[in-house]
Amino acid sequence: MKNTATSTARVGYDAGKRVKGRKRFFLVDTLGNLLSSCVVAASCHDGATAAKVWDVLALSNELLDQVRTVFVDGGFGQRFRQQLARRGIEVQVPRGVLAQKGRFFIHAKRWIVERSIAWAGNNRRLAKDYERKTTHANAWLYVAKIRRLARLT
Repeated sequence: MKNTATSTARVGYDAGKRVKGRKRFFLVDTLGNLLSSCVVAASCHDGATAAKVWDVLALSNELLDQVRTVFVDGGFGQRFRQQLARRGIEVQVPRGVLAQKGRFFIHAKRWIVERSIAWAGNNRRLAKDYERKTTHANAWLYVAKIRRLARLT
């Protein structure tokens, strides 16, 4: 996610995507509802960061004790898979390609997270990262979730 000049704390460079900024980690249910999120510098590795985030979330979220399968991107490495395997959770990388547009592939389960990210991006404050602190940027993800759910009722 691209930053503005005001977002200065915890900014990094992702060499794979060639982007300076921050990453957002989304944990969603099968309906695409945001359960938890985390905003970190873009230089953080996906698998190692996800493993740390899962440990923190597992302490504070009782719903994660009931999770049996997690669908992840291919960038999540062995460390994350091994950590969840010790907890009895299966980690799957979606393989079934539904559609292809250039170098972009739409996988069978991954579209759920992609749709949630798009829903969050519909909010002006989340189109770019305007926040100085990652905690504030993360709070805006929850505000976007609340706004979306309030519109559905």
